[in-house]
Amino acid sequence: MKNIIIIGPSRVGKSTLAAKLCKKYHFDYISGDSIRNAFIHIYPSLGYTVKNVSTKIEFCKFIKWLIQENSIHFKEKIYYVVDTTDITVQDAKNLFQDSLIIGLGSKEAHPKVMLKKIRENDTKLEWTYGYNEERLLEIINETISNSKQLYKACYLNNIPYFDTSIDREKTYNDIMKWIEGKMNE
Repeated sequence: MKNIIIIGPSRVGKSTLAAKLCKKYHFDYISGDSIRNAFIHIYPSLGYTVKNVSTKIEFCKFIKWLIQENSIHFKEKIYYVVDTTDITVQDAKNLFQDSLIIGLGSKEAHPKVMLKKIRENDTKLEWTYGYNEERLLEIINETISNSKQLYKACYLNNIPYFDTSIDREKTYNDIMKWIEGKMNE
C-alpha cells in the first residue's frame, strides 16, 4: 500500500476522487484545502494566502509530518489520500517519494461546458456555491490555465496526469486501474 497525493487546480474533481479512493481502499483522508484555510485564519502571522501556499515548502512538509506522526502514534502504517491545490509537482516528487502522486486537471475543458457542469452539481457545501456566472468563469479560466501548467509539470517530472474535462467518471475509473497496478510495487 501507498499514500495517494492528488494535486491539481480547483473544481477538477480532486475531492470526489479522494472520496472514491477512501471508500474503495479504506484510506484516511487529508484535505489540503482545510489545512491551508486553518493556517490562513488561525495563524495569519505565517503569511499564508490562497495564492501563495504552494510557494511555501513548509506547507508540504507539514502534511508529510502529519502523515508520519500519525503512523508513529498508532504504531502502524496509516495510509492517506491527500487532495490539494497547494502542493507543486516538484515538491510532491521531492517529499512524497514513497507515495503515488496524481496530477488531476481539466486542460481540455471548454469554459461554458464546465460552467454548466458546475451549476448542475453545485451544492451549498461547495465553496463556489452562489457565485455569479462572471466569477465562476474567472475561476474556470484560471483552472484551465493551471491545468495546462500542471500537465507540463507532470510530464516533465514523470508524474501521471489525468484530465477530467470530458468524461469524469471514465477518468476516475482509469485512475483506479492505474492505482491498482501501482499499489503493490
